[in-house]
Amino acid sequence: MKNLKILSLLMLGLMLVFTACEESDDSDSTTDCPELSFERDGGKLIANFEEINSLDVYEWFVNDELVETENLENQRDNTLDISEYNPGTYTICIKAETPDCPAGVEFCKEIVVGEDMEGCPELKFTRDGDYLIADFEGLDTLEFYAWQVSGETLGNETIIENEGTDNQGDNKFSLANLEEGTYTICLISESPTCTSAEYCEEITIDGDGQDSCPDLSVSSEGNIIVATISGTDDFDLFKWYVNNQLLAAEDLQVQGNTVTLDLSNYNPGSYEVCVKFNSNDCSQGIEACVSAQVTDDNNGGDDCPDLSFIEEGTLMFANFPGINQLDVYEWFVDGVLVETESLQSQDRDNKLDLSSYNPGTYTVCIKAETNECPNGTEFCRDVVIPEPQPVDCSVFKLEYIATNGAEFVNANGVILFGLEDNSVVWEIDGTQINPTTTTGHFIILKNHLSQAGKYEICYKAESTECGALQECIEVDFQGL
Repeated sequence: MKNLKILSLLMLGLMLVFTACEESDDSDSTTDCPELSFERDGGKLIANFEEINSLDVYEWFVNDELVETENLENQRDNTLDISEYNPGTYTICIKAETPDCPAGVEFCKEIVVGEDMEGCPELKFTRDGDYLIADFEGLDTLEFYAWQVSGETLGNETIIENEGTDNQGDNKFSLANLEEGTYTICLISESPTCTSAEYCEEITIDGDGQDSCPDLSVSSEGNIIVATISGTDDFDLFKWYVNNQLLAAEDLQVQGNTVTLDLSNYNPGSYEVCVKFNSNDCSQGIEACVSAQVTDDNNGGDDCPDLSFIEEGTLMFANFPGINQLDVYEWFVDGVLVETESLQSQDRDNKLDLSSYNPGTYTVCIKAETNECPNGTEFCRDVVIPEPQPVDCSVFKLEYIATNGAEFVNANGVILFGLEDNSVVWEIDGTQINPTTTTGHFIILKNHLSQAGKYEICYKAESTECGALQECIEVDFQGL
């Protein structure tokens, strides 16, 4: 009888254990909620969470009001268009309920709508020898983007090289210092109206040295020999030969990635022009040649130089065949002589700087006379000096932003101020920290704090537009 009681108690205990396990399993299943999220691209918010294609329904809320329902049955687009919203700050959420998540789940962000609703750039780059060159629309006005390089040969290291108008970069990334191997190289960008943008390619660095040689092409245009070079800026390593005679560097004109040789002053006849390159990184060398014919017609009569110049911002660069053989030419602005370029002067730089001129439209000309061109010749174009764009320094402030997944402190407006390199300092309770974000315009608090509580967050920077920037705020860190 005693044994029977013991057996009954054991059976009852096992039943309780099984029941508890079943209840525990049921409890776990009810907390299996999707991890919702969305990103911003200009005037659109785009839902982009992992389980989006298996979630039947979720909803968009603006300031707690339902504005749109995304249903798999209705060919949903997973976007919320905010381009027509009035300027202001909105709390925007996506919410969902599922059988496994009956209590529901949400993801929210504070979204600022302003006049500037420019979206994410379509980043792209191309390879040119030992260089990757950023090549996408809006490149010249994008305030920030960066090169990001990772690969097995780098181990845990990631190379970051900042570009954009804020960083005065050259829009190029050199592969010359990378070891042989395969790398994932990306262009990345972020801004107040673009959560993130990215473009990546797998780039292989070979060990045979072939990729270390620049690209070279040579062509003739009348009496002008044109060499187009890409993959290096070291033009001194290129040697020019005319009928196997080495030329001096002063016989050549360099403009960007183009080098020209003017044969106008050569005697009539046939000439073979060759350009050769050799370096430690290109031991096999490269060579390109072209034949040119100089005739009597090229040196007789009223032979005026074909003047021209190019405009780069407020700088005008004289750029025409035979510039290094022309003794004198002059710059005129609105008919007034402003500068004389003479081969006899050490100050000759073949450029005119208009940066000190007031905003407006000016007629800029270069003029020259020679023995072969006694009546003179000129080249003119209208140049516009734009009005400077004012910067509103008053928009600078520190903002504490909390979502259901993270807490941030953002330095609002600094992306517009032209921050000086290495001048940004973030402090938490007087201790300097290093931001983990790419731009350093905001910090993610959970990356620097481990305990909930109140903290003083300070930001300091030097700006070319607004001078010294400094502000501190107290935040109540929740540890989300």
